[in-house]
Amino acid sequence: MSPEAQAAFAECGAFYRDTVLPTTILSLYKTGTLFRELTFCDATYKFGGFAAADRYLIISANAHCIDELSEHPEWGLCVWQTGSIFKVIGHHQSDRHSQITLLEVPEEFLDEFLTPDLSEMEQYFSRGAEEQFQAALQTEALEEHQTRLWLDRLIFPVGVDDDGHFFECWHHSN
Repeated sequence: MSPEAQAAFAECGAFYRDTVLPTTILSLYKTGTLFRELTFCDATYKFGGFAAADRYLIISANAHCIDELSEHPEWGLCVWQTGSIFKVIGHHQSDRHSQITLLEVPEEFLDEFLTPDLSEMEQYFSRGAEEQFQAALQTEALEEHQTRLWLDRLIFPVGVDDDGHFFECWHHSN
């Protein structure tokens, strides 16, 4: 990985987006797949237990926190610009919950992430996400993330159109 790409990921944080996903949608997110989200993507920087059955854990250095603009600053609302690219770097599953771990990939580094195998950095982030998954299973959901208003913001799957296909995707058959 180039030094420029390494520097771009030096300030990454974790963000959480809880929702309920049909099995057909969950099965799209195979480790190593990259996809583009055409809409604004919402999540929170506030860690808590699962507010819904499924979670996207998004690792990114480019989320924009909009607490100051939000009518609900208690949410910890963060957004990504339209057209953001994400790579699936992990899946974690329990009896009642699943977590899809995504790494946001800046467009200028896309070519460096088009490999089916995870880099050391991606593996590192995936291991950290697994630890967060285990912690979330033992933690209560935050009250502010259990409201219908919040959960309705997160109802749509990331990067997937109404027909259940990625808007744009790059993947490998292993």
